[in-house]
Amino acid sequence: MTDTARAAVEADSRYILQRGILAADTAKPDEWSFRRSRTGLVMGSVQSGKTASMLGVSALAIDNGLDIIVVLAGTRLSLWRQTYERLQQQLDSGEENAQKVKRRLLCPAPGIALSEQAHSLTTTYRLSSAQVRKRLRQGMPLIIVAMKQTDHLHALAASLRDNVFKEVKELGRTVHMLVLDDEADDGSILDAVVESSQDPIYGNLKQIPRAIANLWDPPQGSPENLFSTYIAYTATPQANLLQEDHNPLAPRDFLISLRTPLDVGHPVDTTDPGNLNAPRSSTYPEAAGIRSCYTGGEVFYRRAEAAKLCVPTTNSVQQDLADAVRAFLVAGAIRLYRSGKLGPASALAMQFDTKEEALTNASSPHSMLYHPSAAIQHHFKGAEDLLIWAGFQDRATARDMLDEGDARLPHALVEQLLADPAPWAQWLKKYRASAKVIEEEFDLLPPASFPDWQTVEELLVREMIPGTRIAVVNSDPNADDRPAYAPTLDAETGKWRAARDLCTIFVSGNVMARGLTLEGMTTTLFQRSSANPLADTQMQMQRWFGYRGSYIELCRVFASSDQLSLFSAYHDVDEAVRTAIIERMVSDAPKPTVLQGLNFEATGKIAGLGNLPLSPGARPFVTVINDSHRPDPNADVVAGLFVRPSESSDLTVANVLRGRILNVPLELTEAAELLDSLNFADYRPGSEGLYANFWSDIEARANAVAPLTDAPFYRPPVRHSEGNEPRRACPYAIAAYLRLWSASLSRPITGLFVTGQPSNLWSYADLTRKNAEQPRFWIGIRYGGGATISKGPLAQLPFNIRATTKRVAGGELQTTWGASDPNAGPGQYRGDVYFDYYHRCADVPSSSNTGWRPSGSDGQILFYVNQHSDDEHPTVAVGVCLPAGGPEQFSATRAGATIIK
Repeated sequence: MTDTARAAVEADSRYILQRGILAADTAKPDEWSFRRSRTGLVMGSVQSGKTASMLGVSALAIDNGLDIIVVLAGTRLSLWRQTYERLQQQLDSGEENAQKVKRRLLCPAPGIALSEQAHSLTTTYRLSSAQVRKRLRQGMPLIIVAMKQTDHLHALAASLRDNVFKEVKELGRTVHMLVLDDEADDGSILDAVVESSQDPIYGNLKQIPRAIANLWDPPQGSPENLFSTYIAYTATPQANLLQEDHNPLAPRDFLISLRTPLDVGHPVDTTDPGNLNAPRSSTYPEAAGIRSCYTGGEVFYRRAEAAKLCVPTTNSVQQDLADAVRAFLVAGAIRLYRSGKLGPASALAMQFDTKEEALTNASSPHSMLYHPSAAIQHHFKGAEDLLIWAGFQDRATARDMLDEGDARLPHALVEQLLADPAPWAQWLKKYRASAKVIEEEFDLLPPASFPDWQTVEELLVREMIPGTRIAVVNSDPNADDRPAYAPTLDAETGKWRAARDLCTIFVSGNVMARGLTLEGMTTTLFQRSSANPLADTQMQMQRWFGYRGSYIELCRVFASSDQLSLFSAYHDVDEAVRTAIIERMVSDAPKPTVLQGLNFEATGKIAGLGNLPLSPGARPFVTVINDSHRPDPNADVVAGLFVRPSESSDLTVANVLRGRILNVPLELTEAAELLDSLNFADYRPGSEGLYANFWSDIEARANAVAPLTDAPFYRPPVRHSEGNEPRRACPYAIAAYLRLWSASLSRPITGLFVTGQPSNLWSYADLTRKNAEQPRFWIGIRYGGGATISKGPLAQLPFNIRATTKRVAGGELQTTWGASDPNAGPGQYRGDVYFDYYHRCADVPSSSNTGWRPSGSDGQILFYVNQHSDDEHPTVAVGVCLPAGGPEQFSATRAGATIIK
């Protein structure tokens, strides 16, 4: 880590400690829930350093007197051991001697956790009451690393109840337990809707979340002096945020986002990492440059798009596989040339006197991920296909080699390379071109070095091809357990051998989509597709993210064009949620909205998700209308617009006077002000509640890009309370949408799509063009077949208004837009939704199934003055037509959650 990165980890860890863990005082029980627990969430990025944060938080928590630290380390044995090893090396380092044992109590003991020998779970999580009593009284911590699996959790809970809680009870002071849940959206989600139909005794209830909560709140009860803080760590918090608030693991008390290094954002306050009020953003500038930066979606899909790191696949699986493997091997040869160290073939053939010597002399790991599908049986077939392409004669031989765990590329591939080097050599040219783009985009100096083709070819023949292993990593018993990146001791010779996976192509599926790290990964072939794509699941599959800046020009992701578009959209909505959490941290913004797309859902872990669009639609019509027994204040609004006769004109189409229209249209914000000026006695929504928070969330994200000058977006008539339940066709929401549209013209706001083109991302749009195409709104009054208005301010206008006679029941219009004739020809009246087109002498667009006017068109606001013969006063109705091309957002909603009607 660079100095800046270490300062960032410390600053974020201190923020989590002070604003999360220690925000409530254990000496003040009224600051806690009745169960004496608090829950929060920390959002990281895929492969960005969440474990480092957990260890940093653990260290600071111990420094500040927390008594028990529980790390829930993955749902698989490999992840549990990976996290245990890191904790032991980085938090609990040093020789396992008497002095180390005195300063803490670690459970399980290293000899058990890392042993290949099977131990009972009772033995694994055994805690001696005498040792617990001694450590607690000395103020020394208990550190527990548990696997997130029900049997493990039940065993740990029993050990806590039997050997820890009774000692806590007798201690005579409060005890604070911290539970850190790594990959907290994996297995830890409690969905009340899913479980509502399950039998509590015989049904398949989700046991992991309940088992986690039972660590501090078991049915038998816990000591009155035990206080617990649970923190969910995840890069994909969609399901965590959508959980019902009463679920025991839902984040009720705090939300925090970690930062990653890039070349933009608010700098880290390296002089004072404890400054909790320092400005924050999702990224911070890294002085060391791109070589030390996190390379996530911002690099792969946006900043380095011209470097062609993402390669659309073809219709030929075999061709794509061949291209990806060649790209991987050539990239490995280039990395090996730059390192000047032993290549994988040479290193694996040698023995070393010490572990350090084996590490120092061998090249860094070089990895590829081949993801053929989610089905386990396809992984072995994919690996066999790869070996057959490389030169194996038959599938049975290839499978035997895979089962033995040492399948390596055959010499036949060397012969293939020498016979036709052209498809290999093209990758050297492509990597050189990518390096130039990276250097320009990130001001990189000195430029990356490249060997000539002859050198690359020699390294391919001598090191890369013979030194590359093929491994299947999945939940099949015959598959490899996990990558091996550490040197191993040869028991027979007493010498050390280089790590097994110096150069490996891993064929895998879902198991690689959760926490397991592939070191030195440069190439991914992603052939998986899904009929129902889920953002959180597929976001986790992007294992090419990470700290790959030192060789980013050599990285490639092979996937279909549709899949790459989905990956880009996932990143965009992910960044929007992250920005919303950061805004909540610095400005008390509302809880972030969970976003999804029109063609993908946020998560599959919550049942019955709905999809709430942001835009009011193409032709929203406000059906609420004032009572005709009283003068309508909206009549004053309309009269004020048309009071000057020279500023409006009659509209006659097909020899029929259709209405009146203003000669000059309104700009976006002017149209918003007009809609906000409308007043309805029976419809007065408020500035608090779910819908208001919905608008505040997107306003916070817009403000994070650049300070807003026209805030708030949403200006309902009732302040400081919820008011009436909001509706979708709401004049104040339409006004808020128009203000957002105006603000978006100068801001690449993440999480937004484009109306009429829902696969397009707003943050990728050409804002210069968007400004040129922004709509204006023509304001009209549509005449009807009723009597001439003779009462009120509208009767005082210098032209006559004939009333419409739309049906009204219970304060609601029963009909909306008026005349409509889709078959109308030239010179005929197509309908009210095109009212302004006739005034502008513009071509009426052909019929559209979506109802959107073409992008770049103007919109309209059309008023209807309604009065039946028995109505005492005329009343005003309004409809709005919007063109496509505006901002759109799709929010995930829980089943049964009604936000608007």
